[in-house]
Amino acid sequence: MVHIRRFGFSGALAVSLVVVMLFGINPITVLTGQVAKPLPYTPLTALAALAAGEGQPADLVGALERETDGFWARGFRNGATYYPPSRLTMVASHDGLGCGLAGSDIGTFYCPEDSTIYVDMSAYAALVAAHPQTGHLAEAYLIGLAYGHHVQNAQKLYDPATEETASLPQGEREQRLSAQAACYAGASSKWAGLPQMLDSPDIVAAITAGLAGGGDVTRATSRTNVPVPRDFAPASAELTRQWFNAGYGIPAIGTCRFDRITLAP
Repeated sequence: MVHIRRFGFSGALAVSLVVVMLFGINPITVLTGQVAKPLPYTPLTALAALAAGEGQPADLVGALERETDGFWARGFRNGATYYPPSRLTMVASHDGLGCGLAGSDIGTFYCPEDSTIYVDMSAYAALVAAHPQTGHLAEAYLIGLAYGHHVQNAQKLYDPATEETASLPQGEREQRLSAQAACYAGASSKWAGLPQMLDSPDIVAAITAGLAGGGDVTRATSRTNVPVPRDFAPASAELTRQWFNAGYGIPAIGTCRFDRITLAP
C-alpha cells in the first residue's frame, strides 16, 4: 500500500482509469457498471468504417443527414431566419420513392412538395459497385446537393416572382439555381470534413454516374403548389466546380447568395 499512501486513493483511481482507457474500455462502464452507448457516426468515421468493411451505407447516410441538416439549421438560426424542417428518407428501391417519382432512376433527390430528401439505397449500392473507391463520396455529394435544394426552397427561390429571380430568362435562372445548389453542397461538405470533391476526376466520374438519372434536378409533381420546373437546365461542369469550391472555401450561406452567382466561369 506504499503507492496508495503516497498518491492517495484518488490518485490510484486516476491511474486505474488511464490504464482502463488504454485498453479501450469506457471508464463510465467501470465507475457505474453501465455500458455507454457508442457515439453516433460522423461522415468521416462512417467513411472509415466502410473502407474497413465494418460499416453500412445507411451509417453514412444517417451521419450526413445529422451533419448537413444541423449545419443549415445553425446557419439560418444565426441569421435570425426560419429554417423549415426537412426529412431524409432511405428507400430500399426506386419503387419506394415519393414525390410522384416511384419507379424512376433518379436515385437521390429533393422533393419540395414534402421537403424530403429521398435516397434510393439500391441505386447507392449500384453506384458503389461501379465506383468502389469513390462511390461513397459521390453519394455524399448527391445528398449535399439535395440539401442545397432544400435551402433554396427555404428562401423561396423557386418562385419566378421572387425578387432575386424575377428578371432572369428561364434558362439562365435554372442554371444559376443549379450552380447555387453546388455552392451549398460545397459549404456543407467542408463542415462535414469531406474533401474538395469536384477537383478529383475520379470522384467527378462517380458523381456524374450518380446524376445520370437526374439527381441534380429539383423535382415537383404537377400537383404541388411549389412553382418548380420539372427539369432544370443544369450549370456547366466548370461552373458547378467553381461554385462548389466557392462554398467549400467559405462555408456560409452568404457565399452562395443568388445575386452573386454568375454564369461566366
